[in-house]
Amino acid sequence: MRTFIAVELSSALKQYLGDIARQLRRCDVTAGWVKPDNLHLTLKFLGEVDDTRLPQLAEKISQLARDQGAFTANLNGFGFFPSSKQPRILYAAINEPLPFKQLVQQIDRLFEPLGFAPEQHFHPHITLARIKSNNNLERLRQLMDDIPLRQAFTVNAVSLFGSILHSDGVRYHVLQRGLLSETTRQPSIS
Repeated sequence: MRTFIAVELSSALKQYLGDIARQLRRCDVTAGWVKPDNLHLTLKFLGEVDDTRLPQLAEKISQLARDQGAFTANLNGFGFFPSSKQPRILYAAINEPLPFKQLVQQIDRLFEPLGFAPEQHFHPHITLARIKSNNNLERLRQLMDDIPLRQAFTVNAVSLFGSILHSDGVRYHVLQRGLLSETTRQPSIS
């Protein structure tokens, strides 16, 4: 099963980002837009994992949650990967990436002994669309300038997700959810 570790988004935040995506779609850029139900913030992609390993991974998610406190994050504008000159991914940007980077360091500490390589270039973001051509990109950029994207949200859980490809697209489902402690401490660096 294809698996990854991510921050689930609240229904309200998914709706907010879905509304913004609907506004951006008016530019008719050729893109695959992420369905609101599939929006999330990926922390680590694990890839194909044998089902027999899922209990071990679930335990690591529980351990991570016990060691980490919930925190608040802020969305602030848009960005492109790999660059604005060659955009392939349109994303919602995170204002302060440090808490996420520290969280990923903790994930790497727990998952590297299981054979998962540490993240090399982590950049927290929420993918909104996968751009397929350069048609109407200037119109998209104009709309991005006109649409404010600023929203605070709470990171109070980290989840292990599985993804399954269906005829209507990919579907994600939570395999293990680790609720972060309610204290406002920041993730620690080890």
